[in-house]
Amino acid sequence: MIAPYLLRPLVVLGLLALAVGPASTLVNLRRAEFSAETMVHGVFPGIVVGMAVGGRDAIIPGGAVCAALIAAALTAASRKQRHSEATTAVLLTAFFSLGIVISLRIGDMSGQLESLMFGRLLDITPSRMATSALVLVVAAALLALTWRAQVAVAFDREAAHVSGIPVTWIDIAFNAALGAIVVAASTAVGVLLVVGYLVVPGAFGRLLASGPRSMVLLAGACALVGGWAGFGISLLRAPRPLSPQACVAMGVLVCFAAACVIREIRARRGCTISAARETSRETIVNAGGGEAS
Repeated sequence: MIAPYLLRPLVVLGLLALAVGPASTLVNLRRAEFSAETMVHGVFPGIVVGMAVGGRDAIIPGGAVCAALIAAALTAASRKQRHSEATTAVLLTAFFSLGIVISLRIGDMSGQLESLMFGRLLDITPSRMATSALVLVVAAALLALTWRAQVAVAFDREAAHVSGIPVTWIDIAFNAALGAIVVAASTAVGVLLVVGYLVVPGAFGRLLASGPRSMVLLAGACALVGGWAGFGISLLRAPRPLSPQACVAMGVLVCFAAACVIREIRARRGCTISAARETSRETIVNAGGGEAS
């Protein structure tokens, strides 16, 4: 039997992988890595205020308010024809700085601040697990319901708009799902490390997949296998305790490194097969010429 304090992180990491599969795929297809980073840092003020007002159980409601503001700001910025990353950078800096100022204004939160930034997988309570699970399932369902339109917008916004797709509402759904994932994962893997979940699995899927659907499956598998494997490694005996959150992030990165190796092997094998075919073709041509003479 698995102890409850070990089972709860596994459940949260599993549901996080479920939501991250489509979310990280869309981040990669949209080339929205910087927007994901902005969402990660932008929810920090709401998380700090929620922590100060209602403790760790109020982190998700507080972060949700801030995530809604960031989602609205990112959606408004994406509608501008001359949208630049400078706007996104301003949002990131402003909200994250505001979170730091609020935390210092409230008082001594050094230990709690570290917990918010890097998470505490082993401290997940049943109530926080239930709340995080609900938020992650809603985020995954939101992306699933709008998936076709999300992919169309990711590949060509103008063509999607001309074909009648409500691009603005699709952007809202995308940003809202990102915000929900960040807020739900903040109490587990932390605000800073969750960005790896939003970026790396999608890049993993892009290296190995043949299309968006297979990208989703591979991205989810990367998040699940890397997360569970990293968490398992953190429980091993070591001279010094290992951070479960850092091990989880490293597990996802190891999966990405493995994908890079597999991609390189595929490329070399493809070159070898092409060279063999070309040699065979030349041999046949030369043989035919010899017979003709």
